[in-house]
Amino acid sequence: MSVKHHRDNARLGLFSLRLLFLPLLFLTCSTSLFAASATFGSFERKLATFDPGGRYLTKPIERQVPGLSINGSYYLWSDSLVSGQDDIGFRDRDFRALQVQNIFEVELNYRFSPNMEIASINHFLYDAVYDLESADGLYAYRVDKAFRNYDDSERIARELYFSYRTSKLDVVVGKQQIAWGKMDGQFIDVINSMDLRESVQLEASDYEMRRLPMWMANVTYYFEDVSLNLLLIPDFEENFNPRYGAPWSSPLLPPDDANAASNQALLDGKTNAAGDRISHANNPDWYRFSDQQFAARIDVANGPLTWGLIYYYAWERDAVQSVTGRFTDATGDHLLIDPEYERLHHFGFTSDYAWVIPSVPWVGALPIVFRAEALYTRNAHFTDYSKLAAAYSGALNNGVSEHDTVRAALAFEFALPANVTAIFQPSFYYTDNWHDGLGVGFGGAIGDRWNFIPVVFVEKPIRATRDRLKLNVTLSPYFSGPDRGYQGGKARFVASYEVSQYIKGSIIYTDYSGGDNDDLFGQYDKWDNIGIELQYEF
Repeated sequence: MSVKHHRDNARLGLFSLRLLFLPLLFLTCSTSLFAASATFGSFERKLATFDPGGRYLTKPIERQVPGLSINGSYYLWSDSLVSGQDDIGFRDRDFRALQVQNIFEVELNYRFSPNMEIASINHFLYDAVYDLESADGLYAYRVDKAFRNYDDSERIARELYFSYRTSKLDVVVGKQQIAWGKMDGQFIDVINSMDLRESVQLEASDYEMRRLPMWMANVTYYFEDVSLNLLLIPDFEENFNPRYGAPWSSPLLPPDDANAASNQALLDGKTNAAGDRISHANNPDWYRFSDQQFAARIDVANGPLTWGLIYYYAWERDAVQSVTGRFTDATGDHLLIDPEYERLHHFGFTSDYAWVIPSVPWVGALPIVFRAEALYTRNAHFTDYSKLAAAYSGALNNGVSEHDTVRAALAFEFALPANVTAIFQPSFYYTDNWHDGLGVGFGGAIGDRWNFIPVVFVEKPIRATRDRLKLNVTLSPYFSGPDRGYQGGKARFVASYEVSQYIKGSIIYTDYSGGDNDDLFGQYDKWDNIGIELQYEF
């Protein structure tokens, strides 16, 4: 017998031996996979009931105090840039993270009777981005500590109100927020000021966390098909805007960070980049009845159609930079500026209509919800840079123009097969008597006479995950006229997973593209970012 034949027999024997081991190998692998699956299944079951806050904190207290209910939440909001750390405009963009916010919320409700209740909602915020980054471009906490953490009672005691409710009457008195609008963007949702630290990154889903609650009396009376809501608001809150050294501070805002960070007068708001002298703004006071704000809303229901009218006599949320004089120093001619809050009259309209279109090809019955919101504002105040230029040359004017503004939106929401939700929301902003050189005013267009944003939103749950995984996309292209045209667009992609009834996580990618460097979205072309959001509620 040849050596080759012996080798072939040996290989055949080895192959046969391997064949004998295959079932054992398959059985071993199957057992391992089954054990891993069982282990993961056990872990998933434990995770589904993981609620230490409820088990060891809220539930024991609720058992000891009848009538008291406690809810708590922990949020982690983290966003990081995906583009390079190049300097953009006046920004020293040597940072990567945009936020690492840890927000802890505790809500306590005590029911005195079936109709009477007192509620307290408390917030504790710490944004680690200012400590983790050690970046020269992040110093906003030196302007206002609230950028880094909430350390005063006004911020921590977020809401505190007493409510009395019957089938016909709701009375809520105390510090609270009012959500009148339902749109992506704020149209009639103008009662509360906003925490706008995220600028163009702010989403409608975050409004509940970003509104700034105010002290007010909120009364609603329900007739048969009509409701009347009246608000008396002695409190005042200005918008909380991104400032020098904040991640979302505009790169168009001079001076550069190297100079701004070392100019304490600039950070304190006593001067501006041009060297003008700014006095302290006089906020409206609650004890003066003439300084209080008033609002009214009436809603009418007629089958599937509801519509409403609103009126709001309010203060502007951002101070108007009014010129009161001039002075000259070693660096040249400068202005004296007195920040003032001016009164505004808001008139609004809202409508909802729901219906079903039968027998749509490839779809079948198609449920649709139509919404409309519009707000007309009288005499909103705009900084007028053409007037400011004249003031520097000695002309007598305050550098401010008054213009009526309109903001409006339509929304069409479709319930498509496979639980897909689609929303198309064309939004419109308009400034009456607009001209080149106008800054920003309440409710008006930005950088042009009109802005048009056709927002598109699509969300689909994944059936294989029992709808716990949801994917959605929001597209917001920004058009304006008659001068600028396309001001860039924003695209937001979200994958969210409901781990349990207590825990939810999301991965978010936000892209800014198009437009010029001085356009609304165009200036943030290098701010594309990926975010992680975790939420635990107990």
